[in-house]
Amino acid sequence: MSRLLKLVGFLAAGRGAARRIPVREASSSLGKRWKDTADTVIIGGGCVGVSLAYHLAKSGLKDVVLLEKSELTAGSTWHAAGLTTYYHPGINLKKVHYDSIKLYETLEEETGQAIGFHQPGSVRIASTAARVDEMKYQMTRAHWHVTPQYFITPEKVQELFPLLNMDKVLAGLYTPGDGHIDPYSLTMALAAGARMYGAQIYNPAPVRALTPRSDGKWDVQTPHGTIQANRIVNTAGFWAREVGQMIGFDHPTIPVHHQYVVTATVPEVKALKKELAVIRDLEGSYYLRQERDGLLFGPYEKMEKMVLQDSWVRDGVPPGFGKELFESDLDRIMEHIEMAMEMVPVLKKANIINVVSGPITYTPDLLPMVGPHQGVRNYWTAIGFGYGVIHAGGIGKFLSDWIRNGEPPYDLIECDPNRYGKWTDVPFMCAKARESYGFNNVVGYPKEERFAGRPTSRRSGVYDLLKDKGSMGFHAGWEQPHWFYKPGDDIGYKPSFCRTNWFGPVGRECKLVMEKVGVIDLTPFGKFIVKGKDSLKLLDRLFANTMPKLLCTFSACMKLRSFMVHMIYVIHKCFLLSSFVEMPNRFSRMYQ
Repeated sequence: MSRLLKLVGFLAAGRGAARRIPVREASSSLGKRWKDTADTVIIGGGCVGVSLAYHLAKSGLKDVVLLEKSELTAGSTWHAAGLTTYYHPGINLKKVHYDSIKLYETLEEETGQAIGFHQPGSVRIASTAARVDEMKYQMTRAHWHVTPQYFITPEKVQELFPLLNMDKVLAGLYTPGDGHIDPYSLTMALAAGARMYGAQIYNPAPVRALTPRSDGKWDVQTPHGTIQANRIVNTAGFWAREVGQMIGFDHPTIPVHHQYVVTATVPEVKALKKELAVIRDLEGSYYLRQERDGLLFGPYEKMEKMVLQDSWVRDGVPPGFGKELFESDLDRIMEHIEMAMEMVPVLKKANIINVVSGPITYTPDLLPMVGPHQGVRNYWTAIGFGYGVIHAGGIGKFLSDWIRNGEPPYDLIECDPNRYGKWTDVPFMCAKARESYGFNNVVGYPKEERFAGRPTSRRSGVYDLLKDKGSMGFHAGWEQPHWFYKPGDDIGYKPSFCRTNWFGPVGRECKLVMEKVGVIDLTPFGKFIVKGKDSLKLLDRLFANTMPKLLCTFSACMKLRSFMVHMIYVIHKCFLLSSFVEMPNRFSRMYQ
């Protein structure tokens, strides 16, 4: 009963909390001379857009213009919790995080603007055996990266965050150098740096229309005049759909309600000699960090409880929305509050001074859309950032290098904006965004499958025949069999950090294809029609094998397809096997 009363008191403290955080007054930059031309026009003045302007200008591209519809940081940036971390469960985005933090460490000295950057480190807490396995798996993926990361004991976890209840703590994943930053100050420092290196930032300057020119350039129309740009970059946050719709794109982004709570001074926090590390309680699905002498706590609700602002997808963002917040709903996050109170007992008697419930933008898979967009020339995107603050610095550098050099500095294919197509309809987008938000802190297994919104409208002619005969995978909107069931197999999707239920069946299929024959559904693969008098020469140049002498359309395609099916199938299955010992023998046998 006492525990319930404390929880009710905690919730009651949040009733009537401010629905808008006080922010600095907006300032206009339209006293400057309006530019009629620009090499690059960036649309959107959040931390990502301003970072791109800073990096382009610093690298020597002086003719850079950023247009912000109201004031810098309006949108998702100003109310962000500001977490920064070197960690990412993937491989490529670790580089983005690294570049962001390294920039933030020097930005204040470079620009003279304070950014409120704290680096007490962070700890991801494991309180189940599966979490311990996940952390060991992540350690194997981190050794090549320059950022230190440590698998630590409960004793070390407590040293870094002495206010924890250690009853359930089994281990931790510690990343030194992690922390948090003031998003408003960060953006203003980046803006100061961009101006220092020659970029122009105009606000308020909403974009009214985008018109492609025959020479590949763009006319960017605003109430103050038209700018002719060599390229445009959409960094408009949750207005990105509106910007895309000006040129015929429905970018699959949707705002999600994210809440966090700020407490008043906590005596036990104030008494500490050094700042607490940021913690992420993965089972409780929340982050918690020190905020002055209090605490800041932010949960990610389960998919059935979280809220999408889907009306903005149907009807557009309300005119004038910028630095407003949604109505908070502490009842919705009660489960997470209760778990946080158990893990950090001082929260039970903490008083709330602010509840923030604001929009953050999600794509169906939670990864941003970064790079040039197909379908029109010289249109780029940097949108869909669920974690814009930690991505801003690194993505600004990544895109700047790509724009200047004509190719990306490293692989970031998972963020390709062209990974979605017309099959990405609104119901699919909503289902996947809900799933992605709810799965923020679930155990991340290798070769993971997520099933919300599937199947899409993309179904091959053999889908109905095969869907119940094997384990299906998702590729570019298509369902494709990963492996087939036989009597006695342990069927279904059962992920693991050890050998999974498909290890044996996949080996069986590799052997079958190598020694006999097999058929694979390659519907998700790209299709090319090659025609013209030099088609044969081109294909002979492109492919390892030579084209048949008699180029009968059907027979040639069948022979080429047979060879490629065999190669792709065996390579694909070999990599799935998680054991590479026999691969050289397999390939030598294939070529004999």
